[in-house]
Amino acid sequence: MSHKAVSWALEQRHLKPGPWIVLIQLADRHNKDTLQCDPDQKLIAADCNMSRATVNRHLEDLEHTGLIRRIPRVNPRTNKALSTFYILGLNFDNPPEVEFAVSQNETRKQKGQKENKGASRVSNCDTVPSLKKADSRVSKIAIPESQIETQTLVNKPVREHCAADAPHNSEFDFDGFIAEFSAAYPRMGLPEATEDALRTALGEGADPAEILAGARAYAVEQDGNAPRYVKFSENWIAEKRWRQHVTTPKAQADQSEVLAYWAKEIIDAKPHMRGRVSPSMARECLSAGLVTEQDCRQVGVSL
Repeated sequence: MSHKAVSWALEQRHLKPGPWIVLIQLADRHNKDTLQCDPDQKLIAADCNMSRATVNRHLEDLEHTGLIRRIPRVNPRTNKALSTFYILGLNFDNPPEVEFAVSQNETRKQKGQKENKGASRVSNCDTVPSLKKADSRVSKIAIPESQIETQTLVNKPVREHCAADAPHNSEFDFDGFIAEFSAAYPRMGLPEATEDALRTALGEGADPAEILAGARAYAVEQDGNAPRYVKFSENWIAEKRWRQHVTTPKAQADQSEVLAYWAKEIIDAKPHMRGRVSPSMARECLSAGLVTEQDCRQVGVSL
């Protein structure tokens, strides 16, 4: 942990809450001596209590605003992606040396590592010019033609995919929506599973306001119950339980239908209606020409 890095992150108060939390957690994982900062996204997501998809979006925002740099890395032996290395803004002037960093279709060799040309996996491959400048320092690096496409893809910032990674509407504050839901719902489950369920529900056309209203109503309903009887949030959403708490306002009856109903009761002059018809309703029926004064007197209404 670097107190200097954490203090620097805390000063970035212009950020939205989500990216700010991610930046603070990155700073907390920053080594003050080696400047190493390479937690995997699963660990960042756990630190921030977010899904990996949400962390990915916040990391993109932080890099776009110039507060961090993401350095993708690849294991030179297995050619598999390693955890991303993060350079914080306070180290931009004196960035650390990043081992196995992907740069211009090559991986930097670890310090002290000697190249064994005889045993090299690419020693017999044709030399392929760099995709950048032909006279660059990596233009003569031997790369198997079968790996050119793979290397090109790795050259971009590494993004760890997950099941919850889905398109989102930039105009809708999804993070704020999750925060409101988490505050309202009585028993939160797994953050990533809950976010996946909410994304699915919204993708199917659910109204965010109705989900929040349902969560609050469910919290009131379950108040005082033992937690084991309260559904986990992801299950409650998957079962669309908020629909049980959505109240649809009753449509007001048309005034003409109301008058027609009471006029019929007056004209029928049923015994059980005596005393039930108010004088004001009888006068309205009379004004509408639906009944006569004699009809009203038959049910005991005095005008």
